[in-house]
Parts: sequence; structure tokens; C-alpha cells
Amino acid sequence: MELRRRYRAEGVLSELAATDPLTGLANRRTLDQRLNLEWDRAQRSGEPLTLLMIDVDHFKAFNDRHGHQGGDEALRSVAQVIESNIRRPADLAARYGGEEFAVILPNTDSQGAQVIAEYIRSSVEHLPRVAGDTQPVTVSIGLSSWHKRSNASLEELLLSADRALYEAKDGGRNRTVDAAG
Repeated sequence: MELRRRYRAEGVLSELAATDPLTGLANRRTLDQRLNLEWDRAQRSGEPLTLLMIDVDHFKAFNDRHGHQGGDEALRSVAQVIESNIRRPADLAARYGGEEFAVILPNTDSQGAQVIAEYIRSSVEHLPRVAGDTQPVTVSIGLSSWHKRSNASLEELLLSADRALYEAKDGGRNRTVDAAG
């Protein structure tokens, strides 16, 4: 009986250690671990691996208008949208930090990832508006894919997804940019 209680408690603690407390998504540590695991798997199998980097547009201004509670609620809503748009067990959505999120899509090429990214972007844009706001909450998304013909490293995959994200922001926000062009 005591052993069973201990296993349950350890399971709860393990889950808490892997989860972002605000959004309920995986945390950065879990993201890093899973990304390394999926990278190794993709290298062995030759199957594609795609990473989405997602940033809430104009979040500081939103937070200034609605306070930290409003900002926290917006982050939870965005996290729910992201989570609801990834469906396979190996896919992982995580809070990267602040108002940034990341999604790992194993066995997903650039074309498939663009469809998922667009569902996320559009669904966030169509969230109910916060009282008194005329502008919807929006996200910018950068994506980068690795495939067996590529000789990119994991670091290059991360950097190209990040560059694509900033290209989306520089291009006017509320858009998805694929690092491959």
C-alpha cells in the first residue's frame, strides 16, 4: 500500500517537473529532451522532423492594456489552441519561454507542417476578443523541417525556425513563414 502511494506521488511530481504551470503544456526542459530524442530518431529512420516556433504578436502591449492576469489568460488560450491542433501522440507542444511556444512534429514534412501551422494561426486569430480590445490576439509562426537529404544539424534546425519566426514578425505578423521559403 505504501509503495503504491509512493509510486503515485513520484508520478505526480514527475509530471509537475515536466509541465509549464501557467499553460499546462510541456516546459522548456521537456521540450529540449524530446527534441533531442526526436532528432536522434529522425536521424536513424530518415523520416522528416519539423519544428514550429510560435510567438504571440504585440504581447507586451497586450499585457500593458490588460494586466498580467489578462496576459496570463491570453497565454492559456493560445496554449489550448496549439494543443488542440496537434493530434498525434509523438507531437509535442511546449512553452518555450515568455510568450513563445514551440511544437515538435516528428514524421511531418514542411508541407504538412504548414497546414498545422496555418490551423494554429487562424484558430488563435479567431479566439474571442478580450473585452474592450478591437484587435484579435494573433501569432507569428516560423517553421523549419529536416529531411534525410539535408545535412543540417539540430542547432541549424532551431536557428532556421527562429529566423523564419522573425521573418514572419518583420513581414507584418499574424503569418507563417517556412525557413525553406
